[in-house]
Amino acid sequence: MENRNKGLGRRKFLKALAALPVLGGLAAYGAPILRFLKPNLEPGLGLPKGQLQNLAEMDLPTGGALPLGSVQEFKEPWSFRYFVYTQAFAQYTPQRSKSATIPAMAIKLPNKLSFPGFQQGKVETDIVMFSRICPHLGCIFNFVPNHKEVTAGYGGYTPPPERQHGLMACPCHLSIYDPADAKVPGRVISGPAPREPRYMSYEIRDGILVVTGAEPGGIA
Repeated sequence: MENRNKGLGRRKFLKALAALPVLGGLAAYGAPILRFLKPNLEPGLGLPKGQLQNLAEMDLPTGGALPLGSVQEFKEPWSFRYFVYTQAFAQYTPQRSKSATIPAMAIKLPNKLSFPGFQQGKVETDIVMFSRICPHLGCIFNFVPNHKEVTAGYGGYTPPPERQHGLMACPCHLSIYDPADAKVPGRVISGPAPREPRYMSYEIRDGILVVTGAEPGGIA
């Protein structure tokens, strides 16, 4: 009888041991479902709001100040300049950060408009700055001072009379943007781009145009 009880105990132990991997697998599959049905009571991983905001701000790219040139160089309407702005992104590796370059442009408009600055809010200005990365698929687009060249070389688009001035045009998929649109500077007026290009912010320091940042976000 004693030997029989020992045999039953051994079999129960082996069955329980064999069941552990099955139970572990069920727990692994079930945990996400339970987490979905009963999420954290407090958003933000339980961190205080201020601390969570600081963590998010640590991931924002930083670029510093880039002197571009004198305001006097932008006297004539539709004068422009290409430039490259460098930003550092947080990277959680031994290198700690990664640099990325943003091809961009500055354009002198004939009239002032409310330009959405990245750091200062909207400002009234007749100089606007955009990233040249097309919001469609990331090609580099151009500024075309003569709208007839847009029609001839960028898919045959003919802008309406109120937009027959300098335009921005992408050679890859023929998105056309109007940098002088009073409501949405850089508005998409033709092509597949889902939004206007990202804005570049700047300041005027002692008559010098100084690029100070780039609007955050991905391609679209």
